[in-house]
Amino acid sequence: MKFRSKMVLAYTTVAFLISLILGIAVARISLQYEMTSQKNNLRVSAKSYVAQMDERLRRMDAIMQYILSDAVLLESITCLAQNQDGSVPNRYVLDAKSELSTGLSTEYIMKNSYRTVFFNQDSFLTSSAIHITSSGDIPTQRLISDFQVENIPYLEPVIAADGESVIVTAHPDYWSSYDTVSVYSLMKALRGEGMGFLEVESRMDSFASLERSDPDIDFLIVVNGEDLLYASDRSYGTELSEKDREWIENLREDTIQEEDNTIYTKASSSDFDLVVLAYKKDFLLERGQLFSIAFLATLLTFGVSLVMVIFWAGVLTKPIKRLQETVENTNIENLKDNQHLEKAGYTDEFQELIRAYQAMMERLDKALRSEKQAAMLQLQAQFDTLQAQVNPHFIYNVLNTISSRAILDNDETICEMCGCLGNMLRYSTNNKERYATVEKELEYLDNYFYLLKARHENRLETSIDIDQRIGKQIIPKMTLQQLVENCVKHGFRNIDSSIHISITGRVLEDSWVIRVEDNGCGVSREILLELQKKLEEARKNILERAISAETEIGGMGIVNTYTRCLLLYSKDLIFEMENVSGGQGFAVTVGQKMPTDKNNRKQL
Repeated sequence: MKFRSKMVLAYTTVAFLISLILGIAVARISLQYEMTSQKNNLRVSAKSYVAQMDERLRRMDAIMQYILSDAVLLESITCLAQNQDGSVPNRYVLDAKSELSTGLSTEYIMKNSYRTVFFNQDSFLTSSAIHITSSGDIPTQRLISDFQVENIPYLEPVIAADGESVIVTAHPDYWSSYDTVSVYSLMKALRGEGMGFLEVESRMDSFASLERSDPDIDFLIVVNGEDLLYASDRSYGTELSEKDREWIENLREDTIQEEDNTIYTKASSSDFDLVVLAYKKDFLLERGQLFSIAFLATLLTFGVSLVMVIFWAGVLTKPIKRLQETVENTNIENLKDNQHLEKAGYTDEFQELIRAYQAMMERLDKALRSEKQAAMLQLQAQFDTLQAQVNPHFIYNVLNTISSRAILDNDETICEMCGCLGNMLRYSTNNKERYATVEKELEYLDNYFYLLKARHENRLETSIDIDQRIGKQIIPKMTLQQLVENCVKHGFRNIDSSIHISITGRVLEDSWVIRVEDNGCGVSREILLELQKKLEEARKNILERAISAETEIGGMGIVNTYTRCLLLYSKDLIFEMENVSGGQGFAVTVGQKMPTDKNNRKQL
């Protein structure tokens, strides 16, 4: 797995864990906050309903207090109570009834109640006017014509209250002669024999105007301990269920209870016998919504984190990848070709890594240059050693030739021979130039041929055919002389026939070669195999084992020639040995493979 993938995997795992922890924490905190908020909202709503009902009931109670505090109205009520035995003059009774009818139809009473009624045990009834049109500008009374007090269905608890105000739950407007509007009442039995009753009514549909901070919160308004006045989710007049009674009886004031995915609270009025039970259903559904939102938030956070991790992983690993590409493309030829890394503007840590890499490349480049220089010095030393081995060998043979000629013929030709010998000595002992061109080598070979002909006279024949295109090619000094000398010395041993040596040079398709051939006795198979074995050993010592090449002075000299050419041409060396077909002679081919140019054409 790549470093970038590991980084993405590691940070993704961290991002996932952090997102999961944050999601759980957010869910718990949100849930706790939501529950607290819902509970507080439920408490506030219950208290708000109690406060609104207190305000309505106070207005209704204020109407009764207003009537009872009016001296004229109170006197009229008292007059009617005293007339139960018919002792009060009829004129005063009529005046009292008129005063009560007029007093109950004041603007204050009509504005703050649906209907305000006074009636007594003598079946006297009077009421405030009500508005019967939608515009509310046609007030009327339209009361029932007669009634019996004992027939009023909700009067018993009022009488039992002994002068205290009693809330009467939903019931049809008992006093209306034209419709049955559903109302609730605040009633009071006036203290004193025959004093009668006051009833202030409000319409049940007015409960719809109660302010609700949360439409999802339902409530029950219970009066007189067990009578259901209003239920926001039920029809009027429905009785309390056993469960509702249990909650009202057992639930403590201002506390929150949870059951069956519903939360409950209770609030009571301090002025009236009134309790509000507020509750909210399907609370767990909102809890599930919170968990869903938290889960989606977790996924969103993780997704954003993953995108950021992948982006920053790419940014952070970009310099490493660039350094990797540089390392992969680095070779001996471009060790210092990494200066573009300094302009990348990476962070300090990567910059230090790049500097360390560049320093390492500089040290490696210096080490390779030193190694290359040491190898070159070693090759030059080997070449000088081999070259030095040639000179004494050559001088030894030439001196023998001169001596033989001097003994046989006391001739001036010796002077020419000595001149040729001097030229050869100057060429061979010049250490300033280790290599020579083919042209120079041929000039040197002319002097050597002169000395050979001086020794072998007409018996020696030579032919030289060299392509002019290879005249400037570099070759180790005295290479051709060694090969010719090897022909003369070993190819015609114990043979008195004429000596013919040919030297040819050709340019081939991908190389150039020089072939030295004689017409001697050739080389036996055993000697040829031995020579090839020695050449292979010399090749391994130089190219693979880096061992100095050493050969003995004397011998056939082919190993010495091969070794010097190998040091010059390395793997491009062409060196072949073979007997001439028919067994008449031996040939050695020396050459070099030529490199190609950009157009893939061989260049000489």
